[in-house]
Amino acid sequence: MGVFATKQLLAQIEKAQARSSEVDLDTLISAAKDKTPAELAPVAEQRERREFLIRSMQDEAAAERVFERILQGNELQDVAYLEKGEIAARAVCRIVIGGQRGNYGTGFLIAPGVLITNNHVLPDSVTASLSRAEFSYERDLLGNPKEPAEFRLDTATLFYTSKLLDFTVVAVADSSNGSLAAYGYCPLVAELGKVTEGEWLTIVQHPNGERKQLCVRENRMIYCGDDVLWYTTDTLGGSSGSPVFNNDWLVVALHHSGVPERKNGVIQTVDGRDFNPAVGQETDIKWIANEGIRVSRIVSTLKVAKGDHPLLQTVFAANATTAMQAFVGQAAIQPSKISNLAILPLTSQKMENAMSAPVIKSIPVMLDVHADNSVTVRQSGPEAESFNTSNMMERSPRSESTLRANEISVRIDQDYSNRKGFDPNFLGADSLVTLLPTLIDESVAAPLLSDSSKYVLDYHGLSIVMSADRRWAIYTAANLDFDNRYKMSRPADKWEEDPRISSKHQIGEFYYRGNKFDRGHLTRREDMEFGPDRDAALQSAADTLHFTNCVPQHEKFNRNKELWQGLELHILENSIKAKAFRAQVFTGPVLEEDDPVYPKFDKIQYPVRFWKIAVAVANVAGKDRLFAAGFILDQSNVIAQYGLEAVEVPFGDFDSYQVRISEIEKLTGLRFGSGKNGKTPLSTYDPLETPSGDVAVRLRRRRAVHLQESTGGSILEAPENYVPLSQFDDIIS
Repeated sequence: MGVFATKQLLAQIEKAQARSSEVDLDTLISAAKDKTPAELAPVAEQRERREFLIRSMQDEAAAERVFERILQGNELQDVAYLEKGEIAARAVCRIVIGGQRGNYGTGFLIAPGVLITNNHVLPDSVTASLSRAEFSYERDLLGNPKEPAEFRLDTATLFYTSKLLDFTVVAVADSSNGSLAAYGYCPLVAELGKVTEGEWLTIVQHPNGERKQLCVRENRMIYCGDDVLWYTTDTLGGSSGSPVFNNDWLVVALHHSGVPERKNGVIQTVDGRDFNPAVGQETDIKWIANEGIRVSRIVSTLKVAKGDHPLLQTVFAANATTAMQAFVGQAAIQPSKISNLAILPLTSQKMENAMSAPVIKSIPVMLDVHADNSVTVRQSGPEAESFNTSNMMERSPRSESTLRANEISVRIDQDYSNRKGFDPNFLGADSLVTLLPTLIDESVAAPLLSDSSKYVLDYHGLSIVMSADRRWAIYTAANLDFDNRYKMSRPADKWEEDPRISSKHQIGEFYYRGNKFDRGHLTRREDMEFGPDRDAALQSAADTLHFTNCVPQHEKFNRNKELWQGLELHILENSIKAKAFRAQVFTGPVLEEDDPVYPKFDKIQYPVRFWKIAVAVANVAGKDRLFAAGFILDQSNVIAQYGLEAVEVPFGDFDSYQVRISEIEKLTGLRFGSGKNGKTPLSTYDPLETPSGDVAVRLRRRRAVHLQESTGGSILEAPENYVPLSQFDDIIS
């Protein structure tokens, strides 16, 4: 590190010294000795750690075991810990500052083609443009030096620096002597809960510009500030710009400085001398404690400054679940065998496909990434062919449109500030307004972490309220536009938790393993596949893959297309005015006190009945008015008769009913209102509420036909105001 960089480091040291005056480092360091995280970490921090593990592992039981081990300071690790560490370390490089040998720092890749280091290493674009990143500057298994691969920094494509938080991000260009794809990247997960006080940390670094090394189990987190983490250190110290990892090899901080030992006000070196900044290096300093910039602060700063930059979208999309998948995707990469190929971020399903697909033959290809994000794949061999991904997704007018997306899956956008949620005016103004339902008892709703007085989770065209106690949705409310809906080939579902509410108020992936429960959408993915363009449609559909929109449904019920899943479209086709294929649909489980439990998770009751209210605009005597119909489906008889291990279940065994909206209000504790001021009950527009004339006649005929056809079963025992359904024509409208 040169003189200028050392001056920058000293400035950061002074800032760290000032921050350390707010805490008693000596006491914190002393307290950390021989103590476990359970004894050191605040309760709120422990809760965040547990919730992060659940989101990351997607298995609550396994996460609980790991969490307990962490709290007790148990350092046993799965052997995969070593493989993850090797993958994470690939992304770390030595930075030759200004291109001058002898001036070095450390950096690492945080997305394909994006490097991060300290501001005091690369303080400006001029310095960065002259600098080089050297990967694989390390020793092999026999201790022999490897040949490093050098890459230039592309400041014209991306350069951003923060002196306040002491970090710089810059694009890295591929070079003729190797592909950057070989080195993967370390995802930056902004979510809290990656580490607790008392946990051990690992730093991968190029100390003093030396070949890559790591400091394992010599750094222990002792304090978490607003912008920084403090951790103990050994006498070697770390290099500026190094990643600080937790036990799962997720980056928790960007190492940049710390508080040195001083004598008579002068910084001391590891050999007991006064530090001379003119000739000294960072690793000469004897540190009392190290300081790293928190990942959450780095990501939030980048979002504000460069939120729309295409190279940073991988950074912004990373979360507790996908970060682990990034390791899986990179595990297949063999750096020593990578040629000059481009790399693209993979969805989790593509990673799984890539890992499991048989290798038939190797064909050299080139990937051309275009401005519209489409990719042309070109074979470079004698039988060269090419295709462009822009041809994979097309749209034709209106409801006949088709979007071919067999392998296209959009990740859930982690920036929730752009979600507008359910639109009450979606069907029209004044008397055509349909409001979100109100809760008789608001205390049952799971509060938002950002504001405990609020509980509505807004998505694209969809809003959801969760039950704090039951951990399932109380309701979902969706705007549906069949006239502008894309028809998409369905990629594999990848469900995620919503970070805006606590994990303790959601049921994750762990619940659906080893049984016949499907992860059932309350609001269907297909229903949300609409928007002004294909990207909006994909994002809207992706939002339905939050666990907040998920309930356990018997697989035969969830997958049946004949009745329950077709109610909305039937109502639209038969009840609304021409060329206005719009509806608003409310859906939810009936959460009852005597709901059963799945034995494996005996504290979690699952719902057996589900309700739905579909609202559309009908044309009555030349005037537009609302039409609303309520439905209930009961799967309790199927589960009782066939169990959760059933293989074949006829859909007729499910009890399906059309019911009064007022009945749904009784079952759910919700109130459904309409009109501009919300004073008109939605039940006003329900033909079952006060049946008269033709409706009353059809209702009597329907009951009579059903009694003649039925031979027994619970459907005969339904209340008088429950209209049994076996086909669409049974619906009273």
